[in-house]
Amino acid sequence: MKLNRKTAATLFTVGLAATAIPLTAPSASASSMHGCSYPRVCVYDDAYSGGNPYGWYQDTTYQSILGGGNRVVAVVNTRNDDSVWLIDQGASPDAYICIPANTPANLGNYTHPGGDSWAFEADAIKIWSDDGKCSGTNQVRQGRINDGWRP
Repeated sequence: MKLNRKTAATLFTVGLAATAIPLTAPSASASSMHGCSYPRVCVYDDAYSGGNPYGWYQDTTYQSILGGGNRVVAVVNTRNDDSVWLIDQGASPDAYICIPANTPANLGNYTHPGGDSWAFEADAIKIWSDDGKCSGTNQVRQGRINDGWRP
């Protein structure tokens, strides 16, 4: 009986000691995905699952897509706090698809406002230094750019 009480007391003490140790959450860290290194936005001329981007962006300026545009089939945004717009300047008015922070997207899964998918439609890119959300959400969103607006 003494042994059982002693064992119970020992286990209780060990349990208290374990909970008294301060536990810290792992720090948020950026990571690469699908062959795209942090803090880049990578573009692919095939599904991102192949892990072979043909170009990448890191700057928050308005830029043209590599390869003459209209080549993008997928995009991976590894940035933690920035969203990215892929822009179709051939639409009237210009159309955009917004990819939130830390998100991969195969553009064939999204319907372009012109009726087809977004695959092969984007010809420019804009990385926004914002909260990493698209219209306040962590979901892919799209829309039209008002006339006269240019990033």
